[in-house]
Order: sequence, then C-alpha cells, then structure tokens
Amino acid sequence: MLASLLLSKLCLAPDALAGDLSTQLPDIGKVGAAVLSPREEQQLGKEFMRSVQQGLKLVNDPPSVAYLQGLADRLVGAIPENTVPLTVFLVDDPAINAFAGPGGYIGIHTGLILNARSEAELVSVLAHEIAHVTQRHLVRAFEANRRMNLPTMGAIIAAIILGANNPQVGQAMLASSVANNAQQQLTFSRSNEQEADNLGLELMVKAGYDPRAMVAFFEKLQNNQRLMESVAPEFMRTHPLTLGRIADARNRAAQYPPGRQNDNTSFELLQARMQVMNEQSHNTTTPSALTTTTWSAEARDYLRALEAARKEDYPTARKILNTLIRTSPHRVLYPFSAAQVELADNQPQEAKRLLQQSLRVFPGNLALTEQLAETLLRLNQAEATQELLKTTLRKYPEHYRLYPLYAKAANALGKKAEAYRALAEWQSSQGNFYQAVDYLQQALDTPGLEPYDRLSLQARQEMLKKEILAHEQAIAEQSSEQYKHNVFLTYSP
Repeated sequence: MLASLLLSKLCLAPDALAGDLSTQLPDIGKVGAAVLSPREEQQLGKEFMRSVQQGLKLVNDPPSVAYLQGLADRLVGAIPENTVPLTVFLVDDPAINAFAGPGGYIGIHTGLILNARSEAELVSVLAHEIAHVTQRHLVRAFEANRRMNLPTMGAIIAAIILGANNPQVGQAMLASSVANNAQQQLTFSRSNEQEADNLGLELMVKAGYDPRAMVAFFEKLQNNQRLMESVAPEFMRTHPLTLGRIADARNRAAQYPPGRQNDNTSFELLQARMQVMNEQSHNTTTPSALTTTTWSAEARDYLRALEAARKEDYPTARKILNTLIRTSPHRVLYPFSAAQVELADNQPQEAKRLLQQSLRVFPGNLALTEQLAETLLRLNQAEATQELLKTTLRKYPEHYRLYPLYAKAANALGKKAEAYRALAEWQSSQGNFYQAVDYLQQALDTPGLEPYDRLSLQARQEMLKKEILAHEQAIAEQSSEQYKHNVFLTYSP
C-alpha cells in the first residue's frame, strides 16, 4: 500500500534510482525530465487509467473523492515547484492498498480507508504515493524500457496492479499487452520505496500532520500479519515491511516535533460512507476492523443516518441529517446526503430545493452541482440542466463526469449535435478515441448545423484522428520487434 504497486513489481534500473535519501526534497523539476515529455506522461496516464477503468471497480461518490483529492492537494502544496497534476480515485476493494500510476493518478482502496485509525494514517499512505509521483519514479522506470510504446506501457502498469488483487485478470492483460513487444527484463530496486517513505514523512510534517502516524500504520500492518499468519495484508504481499524499514521510518519521524492533533471528524464521516457502501455493494457487513467507539458523536450520528437510509427508514435519516445540517452548516456532506435521501424516497422536488439552497452556501461545489443536474433531469427540466452544466463546464472543462449528463439534457431538448459532442468528450476522456470520432461524425451529420459549429467539430475530430494515428503507429513499430525480442516481467520483490 505505502509503496507504488508498480514499483514493487516493475524493475527499475539501479543507475536511474541512485540518489540522496536525505529528507530534503530533490529538484523534482529535473528528475526524469529527459525521459518523457509532460505530454507523453499525460498520454501514458490516460492509457493507464483506460486499463484501470476496465479492470477495477471504481467508486462513484463525488464527496468522498473530493475529500481524498483535498488531502492530496494539501500535501502537494508543500511542493510549490511540482508540475504534475494529481488525480485521486477510489477503488471498491477491501484490500488494504493504494498505488500511484503515471500522469499523477493515485488509487486508494476502500479497505485502506476502513482499516486506517485516523486521518493522519490515511495521509501517511497518500504522502508516500505522492512522493512516488513528484519524484517521477515511474518516469525513471520508463527510461530503462523506452522500447515499449506508451499504450503498451500503460496497459502493463495497470495489469500489474490488477494482478496483485486478481492474478487471472492481471495475467490475461499481460498476455495481451506484452505478446508483441521487445525483449527486456525489468528488475526491481527498493531505493524508490525508501525515498518515498522519507519524502512522505516530510510532506506530512509540512502539511501539519504527525509523521509518527506512518510508523503506527506500519506497525499495525505488521501486527495484522502476525494475527493472520500466512495471509498477509495486500500491502505487505506487494511491499514487504522489513524491521529495518520500520526502524528507519521511526528514527526519521523522531527527528520532527509532534504534529498538531488533527480533527478526525471528516475522516470518520468518510469511513461511515465507506462502511455503508461496502454493505450495499457486497451485501455484507464490514469486518470488525472499523471501530466507531472512538468516533465523535457527530460521526456516529451520520453513520446512523446512512444506515437508516439504507434500510429505507427515510424519516429517521431525514431527521438526523436535518439536525446535522443545522449544527454543522460548514459541512457540504450533510445537504448532499440529505438530497440523496430525498431522491431515494422519490422526493426529487425537495432534493432540488436542498441542493439549490446548498449551492448558495457552497457556490461552484462540483458534487452538489452534479447531483442537482441529475435531479433536474429526473424532474424533466432539461433546459435548466443544460444551463447549469454549460456554466459549470465553462469553468471546469475537465470535469468529464458532467458530459454524459449534458448529453442527456441536450438530447431531451432536441439538440442532437450538442449531445453527440458531449458524448465524444466523455469517450475521449476515457481514452476511447475511435468512439469519440464516431460521435463527432454523427454530430457533423446532424441536419441544420451552423457553419461555426461545423468548423469546431471538424477541428476536434481532426485532433482526435491524430491521437489515433499516433497510437496505431506506436503499436505498429512495437509489433515489428516481436521476432527480435521477448518481454517478461519479474514479480519477485
């Protein structure tokens, strides 16, 4: 978990990994700069996420993802020279794990959230993964494997991550992505893990967290391994925790003054959502790893509200949430959850009122905006939906989750070209360039298209066609090497 899953599998050239392991942050602007351009790294990240989305079950919960993204932004704020944008996503998996992918993508398992005892412990994991990203460890890994094209490399990285949880899925992906590629042996070095531990500790301190939380979480995982004997936590199977590594983290943490005591309520609210989601998606109760006895009364009340809603006891859920909204008006999560309850109870008009009122308090909040758009569509208010989303996408054009909603609204209004354009943007964001080009062609074939709109659609289509051409050329170049080389991955840590 604390180590990037790729870096526990994908071998890195020792020369590329040598460096000072002091607690001073290296010049991240220069590390790996000669290997991949920012544009190439972004493309590699998209290829990686395309494979991840096909193989992992991601959690679609805007407030939870926003909370995790906020933690990441707070940590990376300690590195003003960082140029790699971070994108945190949530994986529906009970394994205690997290991983850093190319292009600044960081995956957090729900099992990690449910097993951490504090926000600081969760942050210790996130800080470690951010260190992998900012030090461009994946870029350095790519240096030794430059013959691989970006689509193949992205697929291989995703296959390794998927294979840790489901070997059959991972092996199948590897078989398809590696079959025609150049021969290389990728060997693993632990120096990146050491560096990520050290820099993660410093990021925690600079963000105001107690670095001893990383040591505490290490020790918890080690104790869990003893209790489970042969069955180790996912993190320990892919990132072995040696006594030396724990001792080193403890010694380094001791060099810093204790961090301030952080309010854990926001973290407890996240755990509450993960608990109930786990019960819903897996039709089971969460193991005893989650202990609520130390929670704040506010978090326990919120959990009661969510559990009441899950049991369709909407009056109880509504009563608790209304109290929480009144006593903690600074938390956007409560009106968001209250609106969810109204929608579940088939009261979309009340959900609309709640969301519109909340957006006056939290203007521009994307979680509330997305839910309001869904609510307006449910009320058959397509024009209001389109106006809301048009304004939001103008400000946040990369909030791609809004494009399918925009497409529904445009289609309901008979604006076929706009609907196809929105679907094209959504498919493009997922790496499905062929489908995106098809949607743009359908937009171009729409009768009565204005000349300006036609030019805009044609320009966007040509841009995507260039992406496809580059993709196909890379695969063709790689395939020409299939008789000269034979790729294989080393899985031993």
